Amino acid sequence: MRILHLGTLLVLSISMAACSSQNVQPDTALASTNTHSQPELFGEAESPAPARNTQPQAYRQEPRQVAQVSRVASAPAARIQPARLSSAGGDKTYRGSGKLNRLPDNIASSLRLRGLPEQNLGAYVRPVSGGQPLLVAYADTPRNPASTMKLVTTYTALGVLGPNYRWPTEIYTAGNQMGDTLQGDVIIKGYGNPNFGEQDFRQLLQALRARGIRNINGNFVVDKSYFNAPYQAAIDGNANADYNAQPEALLYNERGSCYEMRNKAGQVQRMCPIKPRNGSDLNANLFADFWRIWVGEMSGSMNGGLQVQSLPGGAQLVNTQYSAPLRDIIVEINKESNNVKARQLLLSAGAKQFGAPGTTQKGAGAVGQWLESRGLRFSNLKIENGSGLSRIERISTREMGEMLVDAYNSPYRDDLMRSMAVLGTDGTVKNRLKNLAGRGKFKTGTLRNVRALAGYLTAANGQTYVVALLHNDANIRATAKEAHDDLVEWVYYGAQNNVASAQ
Repeated sequence: MRILHLGTLLVLSISMAACSSQNVQPDTALASTNTHSQPELFGEAESPAPARNTQPQAYRQEPRQVAQVSRVASAPAARIQPARLSSAGGDKTYRGSGKLNRLPDNIASSLRLRGLPEQNLGAYVRPVSGGQPLLVAYADTPRNPASTMKLVTTYTALGVLGPNYRWPTEIYTAGNQMGDTLQGDVIIKGYGNPNFGEQDFRQLLQALRARGIRNINGNFVVDKSYFNAPYQAAIDGNANADYNAQPEALLYNERGSCYEMRNKAGQVQRMCPIKPRNGSDLNANLFADFWRIWVGEMSGSMNGGLQVQSLPGGAQLVNTQYSAPLRDIIVEINKESNNVKARQLLLSAGAKQFGAPGTTQKGAGAVGQWLESRGLRFSNLKIENGSGLSRIERISTREMGEMLVDAYNSPYRDDLMRSMAVLGTDGTVKNRLKNLAGRGKFKTGTLRNVRALAGYLTAANGQTYVVALLHNDANIRATAKEAHDDLVEWVYYGAQNNVASAQ
């Protein structure tokens, strides 16, 4: 695991109890791990504990607000101002007890039958309208949330970047055009678009071709300086797996920029942060596609090679391509648990709030600012990469649940919930609780020794609850999900009565 020493040893996980008051300074720490759509696999600085609030709180629906993004293409597109996030002043996190403060007997028994101590499962169930939780069991222990951490990242991105935010990718020329020949370089500059792919790239090259340029007497230059996310080894040792793809400012086809080409001698020249994952990488990476599209499809030519460097002074902007809006991109992140796209969000939020280059520490600082602006001070939250594919990331079950209560009562409720998998219907919960199909929206988390479930459930009585379950146990197996599903059913089929009988 990559660690940067900063005076004293700073493990690359960031404690975010109140980051807007602990100004995160540029370039104080760098971190990243690998992530992508996954068969989710594996699995600190301290902050003072906030004052405890033991009184139930009433929540109110806030008016919908939409962040705007400039689409002017005559100047670099990503010069955006930080979101103005003011501290809410206090901590509205509910810190008191629940109506039931231990696991229901049938759930505890189910765990014991599987050889799993009940205290390793944290559970938090609270009405979205606020009030006393139905269930608070082992909810204040910091736990590895696995991919449920994506809920923290996507909620932050909605608040910091805005649901309508579109990532720009720019194409420039450097040099003079003489007839149909560019005497200079073509530059592609990325700003972290999680979805940049072949069709987007083709549009940029078509804009270049529309300038009358056919021949490039220069290099193909890639500028990925908007992020600084050093390579970090895969936590499972499987660096070739898609879910372990590296984040980049110019991510192409959801994989790190593994640039390859054949030289005139027929040899493969490679610039790659990790080795190619399979034989199709040669045709999937950005530089290979430049040759295929520009030369093969558009009958162009180029006399130079590949360079990776920052945009040179005096370069002329040709065109800007914009991604789909953030509210659409987070659907794949949460429904299908796409790791690398979640990491792109965290780095983008960090770059917006603290300036380029985006780093994981800046992203963690943006999370802290956002949560504090919502009145949430989470002393247990630790972020390594924002995707949950980490052995370091932590959050308590109460904190996860309280964030979801806040999100439900925020302007971003509909967008966040639309991004989550529908119980028994799609995404990572497609095959779970078919008897309750359509009654819940959830995000799952699965690493070695970790199983997690967090989201919303509408019970049989029409009441909607936040349900957060974080389970860390060295002996955990897939069958532990059966006990989790039993707890979801316990909430659905009349938890109020169940609580009364359990007491």
